[in-house]
Amino acid sequence: MFHSGVPTSCLFVINGLGLGNSTRCHAVIEQLAAAGCRIHVLTSGNGLAYFEGRKCIESLHSMESFFYTKSRGNISGWATLKSIGALAKLAKAKRESLAELLGKVDPDVAVIDSEYAISPLRHRRIPIIAINNSEVVVTEFLKRRRQAKRVRSHFWLVEFSDYLFHRHYCDLVLSPFPARTATRHPKFRRIGLVVRPAVKELAATASLENALSPRELRRVVFMLSGSVHATQVNFNGRQFPFAVEVVGRSGESHGNVTFHGRQLNNATLLASADALVINGGYSALSESFAFRKPTFVLPVPGHAEQFINASLASDLGLGFSVTEQDVLDRLLEMHRQDCWIGRKPMPPAFEINGAVEAAEAILASASASQKKIIV
Repeated sequence: MFHSGVPTSCLFVINGLGLGNSTRCHAVIEQLAAAGCRIHVLTSGNGLAYFEGRKCIESLHSMESFFYTKSRGNISGWATLKSIGALAKLAKAKRESLAELLGKVDPDVAVIDSEYAISPLRHRRIPIIAINNSEVVVTEFLKRRRQAKRVRSHFWLVEFSDYLFHRHYCDLVLSPFPARTATRHPKFRRIGLVVRPAVKELAATASLENALSPRELRRVVFMLSGSVHATQVNFNGRQFPFAVEVVGRSGESHGNVTFHGRQLNNATLLASADALVINGGYSALSESFAFRKPTFVLPVPGHAEQFINASLASDLGLGFSVTEQDVLDRLLEMHRQDCWIGRKPMPPAFEINGAVEAAEAILASASASQKKIIV
C-alpha cells in the first residue's frame, strides 16, 4: 500500500439507491483508513443505513438521491429523460449539500460512485476520481449491439451519457473488471474487481465448490438487490430438492425456502452457497466472480448495464443470464438433467484485487494534490 508522509483527507460521494455502490466503496475506504487516510462520506438512502456506525469513517452526511424511471415495468431511458425537471431540482439540492459539506471539510481528493452533481468540487479544483464501469458497459455493449435491442434507449440516453460525463469531468476513472484488458480512453484505468475484504478472505479459503454437479447442490442463495428496481422471483408453489436461502427480501419461510430479509453482512451466507442467484448489479456480480460458483444473473429489464453484466457472467463461464420468469425453471431443469446446460469454461483466475489498486491510485492523487498546494 502506498503511504504519504502527510495525513490525507478523502471525501466519498456515493449513490445510495442500492447497496452495491456502498459495499464496494467501503472495501476501498477500509484500505485507505488502514493507510491513515481521514474519510468523509456523503450519501443517501441505503448508503446512510450501510455506513451508520462504521469506525473507518470520520463523518457521515446525507443528501438527496437520483433515480431511474420505469415504463411498462422496465427501466426506460426515454421515461427517465422526461423526468429531467425533477432530476434538475434534485441536482440543485445535491450540489447545495455538497457545497455546504465542503465548507466544513477540505478534502485532498474526492471519490465519486454514480454521483453527478459535482460542480462544487470542480470549482474548488479538488481532484475527482470515479469508481465507475461505464467504459466497460460501452465497450461490451458495442460488441453485442445486435443482441441488445431491448436496452438501446437506456444505453444511449443513460449509460453512454454516463461514459461521456466521466470522460470529460473526472480526473481519473477506475474501471473494475475481472480480466486485464485495455481501455478505450486514457482517462480510464482498468483495475481488478472490488470486493469486500470478508468476501475476499472467504473466497481464498473456500474449496472449489463450483465443481459440484447440479444434483450435488445442497444450498442455493438468492441474493436479491436492495435497490427499488430489484426484480422479483415467485417461490410459491415450488418444491426444491435443496435449501433455498433468500437474502434481500422478506417473506414467509416455507418448506426448503428461508427468507432472511435485508442483510448488511451476507458474506458468510454467500460462502456457504453451492450456487448463487443474483440481480445484475456490478458489486453483486463482482463478489460472485470472487467465489467462482455457478451463478444465475437476473438483470433488471431494460437496464443496459445489467444486461452487460449478465452477458459477462455468461461469456466468462461464471454462469447464466436469466429472467425472473424462467430462473427457477432453468435451475430445476439443470438439476433434473444433472448438467449445467450451456455453461462455458471459466479462466483459471479472475482479478479481484481492485480495492487495493483503487486505494493506491487515490492516495497517489491526494499526494500529488498536496505537493501542488505546497509549491
